Amino acid sequence: MISAEKLMQRSGHLLQTITWLRVTIRKRGVLTCVFLGLSLVLLAACVPIPEEDPNLALAQEVAEVEEENALPPGVVPLERVNGAAVSQGSVEEEAAPSESTAPAILTVRRPRANIRSGPSIDFQIVARAVEGDTFTTTGRTAEGWWRVCCFDSEDSAGVETTQTAWMSQIVVTPDENAEALPTLIPLFPEDLAASWNVQYECGSRRCAVNECSAVSRTEIHNDRDLRWLAINRIVTWEEACGEDSTWPHQIDRIEGTERYPNSTGLFFFNYWLGPRPGIANALFHLESGEEIEVWCSDEQVAEVAEESGWTTVYNGLTCHDVRTGMLVSMQYTKRWFFTGEFEGDKYDRAYFGDFEVYKVKLDQTNALLAIVNARAAE
Repeated sequence: MISAEKLMQRSGHLLQTITWLRVTIRKRGVLTCVFLGLSLVLLAACVPIPEEDPNLALAQEVAEVEEENALPPGVVPLERVNGAAVSQGSVEEEAAPSESTAPAILTVRRPRANIRSGPSIDFQIVARAVEGDTFTTTGRTAEGWWRVCCFDSEDSAGVETTQTAWMSQIVVTPDENAEALPTLIPLFPEDLAASWNVQYECGSRRCAVNECSAVSRTEIHNDRDLRWLAINRIVTWEEACGEDSTWPHQIDRIEGTERYPNSTGLFFFNYWLGPRPGIANALFHLESGEEIEVWCSDEQVAEVAEESGWTTVYNGLTCHDVRTGMLVSMQYTKRWFFTGEFEGDKYDRAYFGDFEVYKVKLDQTNALLAIVNARAAE
């Protein structure tokens, strides 16, 4: 997760083992004493398991709670603020400009002009233009570099993508719409700092640890790269609670997007989506009293095929600040399903009641978020 990624892998395999035992129990009616010392979960006393497993009822209760509390911690839908609908301010207007807005155009005025991967001559040339060529722009830095869109390229896997690039003000002439654009500034400060509180809940009656907490925080790893801000996200769990871990990220200093987009299909790895990830549909409340306009996704589902017929299924929501695209809150549930044959019985995505819940909530940051109500904490 959110740091819990390694923890989840370990406890996931453990709960799969528990579920396997339950299948056996339904055939044999008894449970032998087993000690599984991997991470969070520990099988309890040696007792028979009834045919009607109480975990199934517990899982149903959790599902009902999830339905009632659809959004992650600290998030309130805009239409429910003060019991009434709330207008969505200037941040949304910036995120969803009118289709009738005329594009801002740059025209090349030199016989030849270089187009670079970043706003400096220190960046590599990605294309070249000639006099009279035109480009759409989204703004200019204070140092005089225009961001232009878009160029075809290939990623490391050979997949074609489009990317923005940069041109010096020396080689282009902007039209009136381009001149009217606001100056581009980096979305994140050079010393970006952020921390998230992580809560883990185990939905098995055999858990030795039913709840667990961690802190996930950023640490600047390398500040020498002109384009990419290298960050380590360090996750520290409570004592005897989980395994600490470090997750590397590289973020575009200007655009706020990840250098290596998440290719796992697991939504909970997405911490930085870039500016305007969606239209604001909720408010996030920081402990300091500030309210942030956020975009919360619809329910997301991801599946991972495990060994021996098991499938891990994740269901949850993520909420991102609409200005920077940084994650502010997330909640998801992890469950295990079995398909296959065991001792003569066939199972098709059988669920035996074990689950885990992960909640992540932004605690503090020095990034400039989409603040709409800056009530100072006393």
